[in-house]
Amino acid sequence: MSLKKQLARYKQHLKRPGEDKGSRPQPDATGNGLPKGIMEAADQLAADIKWYDGQAILFKETMVDLNEVYNGKPLHTIYPTINEWQKVSGDHPLSAKGLSAKDLLFFDTETTGLAAGAGHMIFLLGTGTILDHHLRIRQYFLPGPGHEAAFYHYFLDDVHQLENLVTFNGKSFDWPRVKTRHQFVKHQVPHLPAFGHFDLLHASRRLWKDQLSSVKLQTIEQSVLSMDRVGDVPGHMAPFLYFQFLKRPNVALIEGILQHNVDDIKTLVALYSHLSNLVIDPARATTIERYQIGRWHAYLGNVEAAIACLQDNKLLQSHYEGDAQKLLARMYKKIGDYHRSFDGYMQLIHNSCGNPEVYIEAAKLAEHQFNDYHLALKLTRQARDCCDSQDHPSQKIMADLSRRFERVRKKGGL
Repeated sequence: MSLKKQLARYKQHLKRPGEDKGSRPQPDATGNGLPKGIMEAADQLAADIKWYDGQAILFKETMVDLNEVYNGKPLHTIYPTINEWQKVSGDHPLSAKGLSAKDLLFFDTETTGLAAGAGHMIFLLGTGTILDHHLRIRQYFLPGPGHEAAFYHYFLDDVHQLENLVTFNGKSFDWPRVKTRHQFVKHQVPHLPAFGHFDLLHASRRLWKDQLSSVKLQTIEQSVLSMDRVGDVPGHMAPFLYFQFLKRPNVALIEGILQHNVDDIKTLVALYSHLSNLVIDPARATTIERYQIGRWHAYLGNVEAAIACLQDNKLLQSHYEGDAQKLLARMYKKIGDYHRSFDGYMQLIHNSCGNPEVYIEAAKLAEHQFNDYHLALKLTRQARDCCDSQDHPSQKIMADLSRRFERVRKKGGL
């Protein structure tokens, strides 16, 4: 839905009947510190009002059956995904080894702005936890700036036993903003727990940054998970609608925001399972995903896992053949399989590789592992020829090759 249509949809709620253009909304307080309209909104949302030290929040709990198929993705796959992680050796940023599904806290926020700093508030905190056959979603809604102590008190009191956040950009956005706002009320509320963190944005970038126009959650939902939200309130409209709600409370202004937050949490559950399953079993991945997973394992030092990914015949016959073969040769060298490593580099050379690095790596193996100085000298010369054919050859590499050429020549008595 376009922004124009979204605004038209909510326009009827932004002005009360008979209200003059310049008039201000009245507090309409109930006597307990909250405007009557907010109390009515809580009732219409089936939300509780919780009080703490003279402040209040709206609290809503929703139980989602894990057998629900959310936009084509069954949520119950979180259980077999966690079970599969228990069988995987080696460290990985997505690994839930040693954890159960109930140990994860799926977390998302809605804020009054994207910029960092004390001028912007979080007005909605959403959490999702796995309880047996349900996803329990809890939402904490801030009914105004003067209620942050209650807001963070109830949130932190509920999550203090959990240690593993699952977010999308939570490391850089959501949790730093929680820390910023917590500073204002830290003497009134529990301390912030030291969470471990599964940030699915970083994992998504690893796999799909070269495929997608962006790695926003909405883009991934549509292009990777084949999800399509109908009637969704865009995240960028949430601050506008929230401020309008504070001026003139009307449940129609915020019910879409709360549903958007619920859907974000469901997507986090589905996306964590999807990403994990690709990493655990790359046979499920596309060719480009398999290459990126192999690169990720190589970066993490999971050499055996990287080799298992990169050995795929389809990958070695794809657009990524050269990059995959070069990385595979490097991984073989790391585990001491020098013959396979050398064969990989020579295959690249046979395929008319113009990268001097490939010749240099093959020359190193010929010299240091096979003591074949004639071949090492030949490969060094070819590496130098590659550099000479470049428009702007690296002078450092050229100097290194000259030194290597002389050393190998003397070492082999050639």
